[in-house]
Amino acid sequence: MSIAILSDLQQEIRRLFIAGSGLAEGDLRLTKILPQLQKLGEAAPVFNRVAQSLAQVVEPQKAEQAAVKLLDLSILVNSILYTQGTTEPTGGMAESVQVEGTSIACSTTIPHRKLHPAVEALTSKGQGRMEQLRLSFEDGCLQDFRIIPIVVAALDDGYSEIAEFVYEKIIPAYGADALPALQEQYNPQGGKPDGRRLRLLHRLLDASGMDLYLQAAQEGSLDVRSAAIELLGNYSEQESYILEQADDKKKEIRSAAFAGLAKLGTEKAVDRLYQALTSSKDRELAAEPVSQCSAATLTSKIIANAEENLQRIVSGQGKVGAANAAVNKEREESIKQLLADVQALDEKQPEEVLVFLKKLLSTSDFIIPETEEIQQQAANQLLWMHTPEAYEFAISLQAAYNGTFIAYSFRAAYKTLSPEEVYKRFAPVLSNPKKVAAKQLLGAIHRVTPSLSKQLLAAGWDDEDFNDTSFAAGESASKLDPRWIDVFVEIDEEELVWCLADRPNPQIAAYMSSKVQLKPSFRTHRTSSLLLALFRIGYKEAPELLMGILEKESVKNLYYLDTEQRALLNLLPRSYADRLQKFAEALTYENVKNQILAITESVGAKPEELANESVTEKGKGLWGWIKNKMS
Repeated sequence: MSIAILSDLQQEIRRLFIAGSGLAEGDLRLTKILPQLQKLGEAAPVFNRVAQSLAQVVEPQKAEQAAVKLLDLSILVNSILYTQGTTEPTGGMAESVQVEGTSIACSTTIPHRKLHPAVEALTSKGQGRMEQLRLSFEDGCLQDFRIIPIVVAALDDGYSEIAEFVYEKIIPAYGADALPALQEQYNPQGGKPDGRRLRLLHRLLDASGMDLYLQAAQEGSLDVRSAAIELLGNYSEQESYILEQADDKKKEIRSAAFAGLAKLGTEKAVDRLYQALTSSKDRELAAEPVSQCSAATLTSKIIANAEENLQRIVSGQGKVGAANAAVNKEREESIKQLLADVQALDEKQPEEVLVFLKKLLSTSDFIIPETEEIQQQAANQLLWMHTPEAYEFAISLQAAYNGTFIAYSFRAAYKTLSPEEVYKRFAPVLSNPKKVAAKQLLGAIHRVTPSLSKQLLAAGWDDEDFNDTSFAAGESASKLDPRWIDVFVEIDEEELVWCLADRPNPQIAAYMSSKVQLKPSFRTHRTSSLLLALFRIGYKEAPELLMGILEKESVKNLYYLDTEQRALLNLLPRSYADRLQKFAEALTYENVKNQILAITESVGAKPEELANESVTEKGKGLWGWIKNKMS
């Protein structure tokens, strides 16, 4: 009871230290405590002394004396309270335990100022986190042991791209330094994130963690069990156990067992995988694991089975009606099985696989709507083989079957032929853009053409070594003949135009400037890309177009700036600094406002003559200024 009164008095003294000692005179809270102390003082002289000191504080006095009296009271109360503490643990002496250290090599030399953005990206929600996390990783700002537990916890992040990036890139970069955090946060009854933690632990522990893997395989949750069973495939002595799991009732466990058997590649494993692939129950589960098994005997078995199914499909062509119901059913089953066979041949390089794919895509009776998915899978595998023979065959399919495979032919030609030859072979197809073959070709061209964002990043926009010459000269798109851009203007493929525009051209500039004025909005990727391309080719009206869009459009709630938007604002000439600052000050979100104000300072520091220089001169012009600014 007495200690509680002193603690209350200590709190009131702290209050008066903040409010001012002059307010202590006649303070109601203190005057309520005084009688209690005086009563305690009858039994203990020390409380009587405190009561006398408190009485002097609440009595009227000069201002300079009030501060001294309050300080004396504080020293007295704090001294008494400190003597009442104890260093003994509750319940007597506790048992001593050995403290375990770690061999973590990461230091704490990185300033918190650099760590904070990464911590925010890992622990908060919202847009822009992935970009910030990738930037922090590339800058080496995550090599600090203080952030390792936070990074490991991010495996639970609801945004799958962040969790995947942490799993694939960040944690492996720590090496053994991540082991303590992984062990501490691993929960054998957890979900998919804990399955990933177990896989990461396996990379560090290898065979020494066998007890951990076996326990997880037997007692863990479904996700953890699946991860553990697949990991056991790295150890031949676990063959019999994995074979048992391949017959489990749960398909997730069977799938993990197939993946483990694919790693083993033993004779029994091959037999069980082939059995799973050729059964209607498990063929979809087994196709991917089988594709990852390098056993040559398994590849031969699959090709032989695929040959049989191809023959059934071709021989059953055109047979309809009730009398042929059994044949049609068998044919449908063969189509499903052939798809699984072809998928299982993925990632296999033997010559016999290419021979079969050639036969498959050269059989005209096989090229029917019912087998379209198999056709696409086979054509993709030609490209994935990355061999001259596979590319050559893919190119030869350009005109076959009314251009069905033209997209794959173009991608193969893009990899192997000169830009001039690719243009000569494929540009005539776009003379009628409404044809199916033309649409498929355009899709393939989009696929191989890097976006402006990727071109900026490739040139080092977010790097200190920003390569303005490679971006301004269109180096990343150099595999396309320059004549393509005229074709794209003619058929109105504006996205391909802005991606490929890399040098002054009045016709291209007129086309893009007219496009940018149709429903312009700084928030849209389309407007940003068109404006960035206009800056890139040196269009003199580009700054005014950009500033006009900013001033006319209501973007007060702009909450994020992407790579292209930041690049655009940096490209404004010095004369636009005041207008850009005025725009920034009207924004609602502080983060974006501060970013644009920082850009405004850089824009205002530009030499005025940069606005009139050619953007294609190496090291000069606006792109050259960006390089100097980033260095």
